[in-house]
Amino acid sequence: MNALRIFCLLLVAACAMPLLAQDSFTPYVAKVTGESVRLRSGASLAHPPICVMNDGDELTVVGVKDGWATVQLPASAPCWISSDFVKPGADGKDWVVSGDKVNLRVSPDTKFFPVGQAEKDQLLTAVINGETGKPMSENGYVRVVPPANAHGAVSLELIAKVKDIEAGKTAEIVKETPKEAAPANPDGSLIPKAEDKPVAEKPKEEPRREPTKEELEDERKTFRELEKLLDDELKKPAAEVKLTEIRKMFEQFVEFALDKNISDKAGLYIEKIDLTVKLIDAEIKRLAEEEARRKAEIERIHKEATEKPKEAEQPKGPVEYLVTGTVGSTGKTARTPASHRLFDENGKVLYDLRWDKGDLGKLSGSKVGIVGTIRSYEGWPHKVIVIERIDVLDDSEEK
Repeated sequence: MNALRIFCLLLVAACAMPLLAQDSFTPYVAKVTGESVRLRSGASLAHPPICVMNDGDELTVVGVKDGWATVQLPASAPCWISSDFVKPGADGKDWVVSGDKVNLRVSPDTKFFPVGQAEKDQLLTAVINGETGKPMSENGYVRVVPPANAHGAVSLELIAKVKDIEAGKTAEIVKETPKEAAPANPDGSLIPKAEDKPVAEKPKEEPRREPTKEELEDERKTFRELEKLLDDELKKPAAEVKLTEIRKMFEQFVEFALDKNISDKAGLYIEKIDLTVKLIDAEIKRLAEEEARRKAEIERIHKEATEKPKEAEQPKGPVEYLVTGTVGSTGKTARTPASHRLFDENGKVLYDLRWDKGDLGKLSGSKVGIVGTIRSYEGWPHKVIVIERIDVLDDSEEK
């Protein structure tokens, strides 16, 4: 499942609260000032692109907020409406909206965030298929030319104002100020003094439109998909889990959900995600430390395996040997308590031998003189010499 698809689905509530112009805002024409500028379905980078605009393309701006311009969708932008809520117009090339506040979407399904609503009896221009000459339709939707109430958003940094639509001027509207200049709002309107402010009645709140059964079911379906997306993500290894975008999606539900139960549940998921992120960070740190220790141990073992052990340097000069004889094997591989034996000239065992600083196997069959310490081990058949020095002897050497 694509996380972008889920986010774009995010709230059908946007249908009830689409991007609208501010009451005091004067719409204007703007041109795009860059190449490959993304026109998005909402005022943030998290909203998916609807289409790509090029340098010089013109857009109608109907509102601005937080560094984003709300614009009417250009005629070339995709715009779809469910065929269940339209009927053919008299000329066969238009659609008449038969439902009330029907969602306008940028794809023929519910994958993307609605970009507006069509009113009952509104006339929409059909997009005609060039090959068949018939209105385009797909997956139970029909494509239409975006009406004026289908909106997207573009960064204010990527457009430049050309002219006001109402005044038809290329310059900003300048408002006359009184002689005693008063503080002004960002749009140029004056802020009245306290004593000049009329006592206005509290505006009556318009009754909120009850969401339809279809809208609620669409929202529940989207929320279930988001829950599944979160569950799948949490099954991944800690280092691969990415929760930032999923958290943003739940934030949208908290703010815009039609169903309060879903809004509350989304808030709980955000708390769970925040706690999970802390646990994951701690686990990633633990795994990193464990991996560092593991690599250090592997390097140590590799170093020990590849480095040739240095045999102890034998003392030089005359020495009085504890015993002399011929080195032979005990048939055992361990050095403790002994790995070899010392035999006399008749083949009798004199002592068992242990040499911690060298390899007696290289001296098997050699006549040697030994300096060391004699020890006895319980259960061991012979006394053991722990070798401190061992020299190979010729027959001519004295014992």
